[in-house]
Amino acid sequence: MKRIKGINVLKAGLLDFSEEIIYSLTCELQRISRKVEIAELKFNPFNEEVSIYIEAMRLDANSEIILDTSFADTTEKLLRSCISDLEIDFFGLIDLLELLKGVEGKNGVLPSILKPVTGEYITHEQQDRELWVCVCGNMPNYNGFYACDEDGDLIEPGNEGEYLYRCEYCGRVINERDHQVIGINLNPNNEEG
Repeated sequence: MKRIKGINVLKAGLLDFSEEIIYSLTCELQRISRKVEIAELKFNPFNEEVSIYIEAMRLDANSEIILDTSFADTTEKLLRSCISDLEIDFFGLIDLLELLKGVEGKNGVLPSILKPVTGEYITHEQQDRELWVCVCGNMPNYNGFYACDEDGDLIEPGNEGEYLYRCEYCGRVINERDHQVIGINLNPNNEEG
């Protein structure tokens, strides 16, 4: 009985991972805003047997990831179908996400990537710990600081566990707990997720 429960937990975890990676891939394709030729990528992350037939990827009108293919029986295939047909494994999906982050968007839009920083801390006014002063000089009454995720992309304010903030002037991402700067994102996503 424990083995069956463990297998069900594993299946649920894999399904969650699959949905999360598809969501992340969709976000990258939305950022890119055009069809991505597989030849643009540094390598093809699909399994060897099918990789020669995968030509490009894009989003359809419903934001589903479509692969343009040269299979004998179809010219397009859902990425979800490739996953269920074992034509790309989970490591290949992770590789695909990382590869898409390096693709320039339609109008030169670059990906939102955090450059790690170590040893930097912001300060605050002596009498008020809430009155932050960023390394760049920004303060709440100037450009301000906004809740963000680990990449410096804005998130919906009021999320439980919210502890990272982005300086709106320089893009530094600050850990509210110890005022440490964890990185800088010079091209963050400014839409709340």
